[in-house]
Amino acid sequence: MPLTVIPIALFALAFLAFNIVLSVRVGRMAELPWWRRGLPALLLCVALAASAGRAWGVTGAAEAVAFPLNVATALLGMYEVGLRRRRCERPGADA
Repeated sequence: MPLTVIPIALFALAFLAFNIVLSVRVGRMAELPWWRRGLPALLLCVALAASAGRAWGVTGAAEAVAFPLNVATALLGMYEVGLRRRRCERPGADA
Protein backbone atom coordinates (compact mmCIF):
# COMPACT_ATOMS: atom_id res chain seq x y z
CA MET A 1 0.00 0.00 0.00
CA PRO A 2 1.51 3.33 -1.02
CA LEU A 3 1.93 5.98 1.64
CA THR A 4 -0.16 8.49 -0.32
CA VAL A 5 -3.31 6.51 0.51
CA ILE A 6 -2.99 7.25 4.23
CA PRO A 7 -3.55 11.05 4.00
CA ILE A 8 -6.46 10.49 1.61
CA ALA A 9 -8.04 8.01 4.03
CA LEU A 10 -7.52 10.40 6.95
CA PHE A 11 -9.14 13.22 4.99
CA ALA A 12 -12.08 10.96 4.12
CA LEU A 13 -12.57 10.02 7.77
CA ALA A 14 -12.36 13.65 8.85
CA PHE A 15 -14.88 14.66 6.17
CA LEU A 16 -17.22 11.87 7.28
CA ALA A 17 -16.96 12.99 10.92
CA PHE A 18 -17.62 16.59 9.85
CA ASN A 19 -20.74 15.49 7.94
CA ILE A 20 -22.00 13.46 10.90
CA VAL A 21 -21.52 16.39 13.30
CA LEU A 22 -23.32 18.75 10.93
CA SER A 23 -26.19 16.30 10.44
CA VAL A 24 -26.63 15.93 14.20
CA ARG A 25 -26.50 19.71 14.74
CA VAL A 26 -29.14 20.32 12.08
CA GLY A 27 -31.23 17.44 13.41
CA ARG A 28 -31.38 19.12 16.81
CA MET A 29 -32.72 22.44 15.48
CA ALA A 30 -36.27 22.37 16.79
CA GLU A 31 -37.36 25.49 14.91
CA LEU A 32 -36.91 23.78 11.52
CA PRO A 33 -39.62 21.66 9.90
CA TRP A 34 -39.06 17.91 10.16
CA TRP A 35 -38.03 17.51 6.52
CA ARG A 36 -35.32 20.20 6.77
CA ARG A 37 -33.98 18.64 9.98
CA GLY A 38 -33.76 15.20 8.43
CA LEU A 39 -32.51 16.09 4.95
CA PRO A 40 -28.76 16.19 5.75
CA ALA A 41 -28.96 12.85 7.56
CA LEU A 42 -30.93 11.33 4.68
CA LEU A 43 -28.39 12.55 2.12
CA LEU A 44 -25.56 11.18 4.25
CA CYS A 45 -27.25 7.78 4.58
CA VAL A 46 -27.80 7.54 0.82
CA ALA A 47 -24.16 8.49 0.20
CA LEU A 48 -22.96 5.87 2.69
CA ALA A 49 -25.20 3.24 1.06
CA ALA A 50 -23.80 4.10 -2.36
CA SER A 51 -20.26 3.88 -0.98
CA ALA A 52 -21.03 0.53 0.63
CA GLY A 53 -22.15 -0.72 -2.76
CA ARG A 54 -18.51 -0.96 -3.75
CA ALA A 55 -18.22 -4.07 -1.58
CA TRP A 56 -20.72 -5.82 -3.84
CA GLY A 57 -19.15 -4.59 -7.06
CA VAL A 58 -21.57 -1.74 -7.78
CA THR A 59 -18.92 0.89 -8.43
CA GLY A 60 -20.92 2.97 -10.89
CA ALA A 61 -23.35 4.24 -8.26
CA ALA A 62 -20.57 4.95 -5.80
CA GLU A 63 -18.57 6.92 -8.35
CA ALA A 64 -21.57 8.90 -9.61
CA VAL A 65 -23.53 9.51 -6.41
CA ALA A 66 -21.50 9.15 -3.23
CA PHE A 67 -19.12 12.12 -3.41
CA PRO A 68 -21.69 14.67 -4.67
CA LEU A 69 -24.11 13.62 -1.93
CA ASN A 70 -21.39 13.97 0.71
CA VAL A 71 -20.61 17.47 -0.56
CA ALA A 72 -24.32 18.32 -0.63
CA THR A 73 -24.65 17.14 2.97
CA ALA A 74 -21.79 19.38 4.07
CA LEU A 75 -23.06 22.41 2.15
CA LEU A 76 -26.64 22.01 3.34
CA GLY A 77 -25.54 21.52 6.95
CA MET A 78 -23.27 24.56 6.86
CA TYR A 79 -26.08 26.60 5.28
CA GLU A 80 -28.59 25.67 7.99
CA VAL A 81 -26.10 26.28 10.82
CA GLY A 82 -25.07 29.62 9.30
CA LEU A 83 -28.68 30.64 8.79
CA ARG A 84 -29.45 29.90 12.44
CA ARG A 85 -26.34 31.78 13.57
CA ARG A 86 -27.30 34.84 11.51
CA ARG A 87 -30.88 34.65 12.80
CA CYS A 88 -29.70 34.58 16.43
CA GLU A 89 -27.16 37.38 16.01
CA ARG A 90 -29.67 39.95 14.78
CA PRO A 91 -30.33 42.75 17.27
CA GLY A 92 -33.56 42.11 19.13
CA ALA A 93 -33.77 38.48 18.04
CA ASP A 94 -34.71 35.86 20.60
CA ALA A 95 -32.19 33.07 21.12
